[in-house]
Amino acid sequence: MEGENQNVNVNTGANNEPAGTNTQQNQNVNQNDDKGAKNLSNFDEFLKDSKNQAEFDRRVQKAIETAKTNWQEIMDNEKTEAEKLAKMNKEQKLEYQAQKAEREKTDALAELNAYKLKEQALKIASEKGLDVSLLNFFNFSTAKADEINTKIDEISIAFNKAVEKAVNERLKEDTPISKTGIEKSNMKEIPRASY
Repeated sequence: MEGENQNVNVNTGANNEPAGTNTQQNQNVNQNDDKGAKNLSNFDEFLKDSKNQAEFDRRVQKAIETAKTNWQEIMDNEKTEAEKLAKMNKEQKLEYQAQKAEREKTDALAELNAYKLKEQALKIASEKGLDVSLLNFFNFSTAKADEINTKIDEISIAFNKAVEKAVNERLKEDTPISKTGIEKSNMKEIPRASY
């Protein structure tokens, strides 16, 4: 990939205009290619250090192993499924496939409902002025729509109490004394200059 130039040739411009009319697009593409080449050369410089190269190789190898493990797990599951189906008669296969389709349908509906419930909760929380990041404590896949309002109210009350407590503690702290440069006790000792 190194050394390849990824120039885009534009024969016609927008609305089938002649090629010269898209010079701004061509300049942007060439600038992006230059940035990519600079980043690639910086990366090559970075890898010249043997420690960096070794770490990069280790991470790539780890990514390959993870992908290989995931692929192997998928293949094993498919093989097990095929073996199960091979042992079944026609009626059992149909029943198994119907059950599998029903599970997939139920899972998809649960995921859709969780998404809709989360969107509704975000709307309610933002209307109440509650920080929406507090909704991350909800498990929307198991939550019910009629519980969301009460849960949001409980979180809002708890959050407001915590904020009020923190503000009150800050207000209880002693006010820092500001120094004006001359202390009052020293003011008596300074003689007045007569003009």
